[in-house]
Amino acid sequence: MSLDQAALAANRFGFGARPGELRSIAGDPVGWVKAQLTPERAPPAVIAALPPAEDDVLAFGRFYVSQRLQGENGERMEQRLERQGVSREDIQRLSTEDAFRQHFRARYDNATKARLDTAFATERPAFERLVHFWSNHFTVSAMKPQAAAMPPSFEKEAIRPHVGGRFADMLVASTKHPGMGIYLDNWSSIGPNSRWAREPRSMPRLGFGPGGRPTGLNENLGREILELHTLGVNGGYAQADVQALAAIITGWTYDRPPARYYFGDEKGTRSGAQLFSFVNDAHEPGAKTLLGKSYPPNGVAQGEAALQDLARRPATARFIATKLARHYIADTPPPAAVDRIAQAFTRSDGDLRATMTALVDSPEAWASPFVKFKRPEEYLISVMRALDIKTLPPGVGANACGAMGQVIWRAQGPDGWADTSGPWLSGDLVWKRIEWAEALAQRVSRADVDPASIGEAVLGPLLSAETRQAVQRAESPMQGMVILLSSPEFQRR
Repeated sequence: MSLDQAALAANRFGFGARPGELRSIAGDPVGWVKAQLTPERAPPAVIAALPPAEDDVLAFGRFYVSQRLQGENGERMEQRLERQGVSREDIQRLSTEDAFRQHFRARYDNATKARLDTAFATERPAFERLVHFWSNHFTVSAMKPQAAAMPPSFEKEAIRPHVGGRFADMLVASTKHPGMGIYLDNWSSIGPNSRWAREPRSMPRLGFGPGGRPTGLNENLGREILELHTLGVNGGYAQADVQALAAIITGWTYDRPPARYYFGDEKGTRSGAQLFSFVNDAHEPGAKTLLGKSYPPNGVAQGEAALQDLARRPATARFIATKLARHYIADTPPPAAVDRIAQAFTRSDGDLRATMTALVDSPEAWASPFVKFKRPEEYLISVMRALDIKTLPPGVGANACGAMGQVIWRAQGPDGWADTSGPWLSGDLVWKRIEWAEALAQRVSRADVDPASIGEAVLGPLLSAETRQAVQRAESPMQGMVILLSSPEFQRR
């Protein structure tokens, strides 16, 4: 029985142990991780209950309409809505409510609560860590107003079903999802020689939100697929390849709900896959050459074939392997581990279970504990698991993460949250963690709660003698709890 390896497995591959969990892991720490790499049969109930992509689209549409109704062209918007069968009573109700509070804050609080509660209570923490990893890899950020409601359904529909599956399938699903299309503007991209570009009057109104009319080729999604999702910035592509991929996925958009859905109690029920739409009139016609290979003009299949090929390229295997090794092993990934993971990715045709198995089997992954600094969300989850807290009120966990520097689903850019320690080790952010630990300790500390015993239960032999002694010498259980939760062992994994 290896308690130190069990503690390493729980922290490095999961979100930290709960009291009593180390002994169940200790019999086979490696097997404990590998058993969780399979796809889930069904999402947790709280995740399954989150709104689908169509309802997320509606959330922004309602916000957009309410803002327009209050703007200079509000009267014109009212007339347009009335022509589409929306009653004046519904229009008035929407124009007077607090749009953000009504359509975004409650949704955000409920979704982040579901994400965090799942991580607190899960029996498969290694799987949940992978959900968070891949959701960050294929970032859709609510920092963009039009995408404010989209990250939860994107993670639920485009990421979760493919964890443990094929990377190519996750790549295609993420590219087709309206969350990605809205975030990186592919909904507005049309081919320069498409029918819509040649005959602008043939272009229909696209409904509410994001709104407007496409004006030309948009390279954002094509560029990020190459730079962030597959090959990496040094993956051997050129600007011509960015333009070619952008042209290949012109016409990849989504169905907008009818105007009446923005009013009353009607809910959008379609997933991102069901919303995906290919508009041939917006698609750049003709064969296209990407990375030296020509793709025939066969509609949406042209883009699907290009994405499948990108997923199989050696540069993609190395880029993914490097990111995985950086996330799980060290900020500077060990070259031998990267080689091993990349080879497994290639041999298995991008099978993510086989790829992660190679990582788990790498001796480097078990060599040195506590070399990675936890991001705020990881830190919060590990503390909640250590204290055996399985749920928090809506907004509480998300607010705590935000105070420590990581607002869930609101990364600053499409490259996601940093996976190295530097950005998280500023004096201010570290102090925010200590402040949060102190505030939490005040709420949970009691005379019958022994912080030293908690440390032993969740860290085992990895709890240092220095931390153990400092906790035992604390003047009160509350002070001991603060010392424990602020210790290097709790800050790192």
